[in-house]
Amino acid sequence: ILAVAALVALLILLLPGREARETGVTVIIREPADCAEYLLKLGYQTDSATAETRTVQIPKTFDAVYETYNRMQQDCGFDLHKYAGKKVELTTFHVTNWPSGEEVLADVLVYKKKVIGGAIYTASVDGFMQGLIPMDQSSQTS
Repeated sequence: ILAVAALVALLILLLPGREARETGVTVIIREPADCAEYLLKLGYQTDSATAETRTVQIPKTFDAVYETYNRMQQDCGFDLHKYAGKKVELTTFHVTNWPSGEEVLADVLVYKKKVIGGAIYTASVDGFMQGLIPMDQSSQTS
């Protein structure tokens, strides 16, 4: 639970708030609507009206918490080490079709029109965080 809280805090503080080889989903990202389309292909319906996009910087050096976050990315076919020190776009959406009905957010990280990572997570401190995996493969939806 503390590790999840630390990862959520990391997103909020450090990130304020794929070319997906595993899923076979490849999307060129030109605008937030393209991120929403990408998420929909993974099974996540989102509220585009509440989407927020901001520029964030991937740390040049990863601390233990960020290494844990990156391992989650690597499990989904991404690796943020390639983008260390780079400024990237982070778009956050509210997920509207989460089975339990709890508040769930989706982050998509984009660099040069390519999805490089992201997460699906609850807004609550005792919630969960997972990488950008198809919803039907999530252990959190059962």
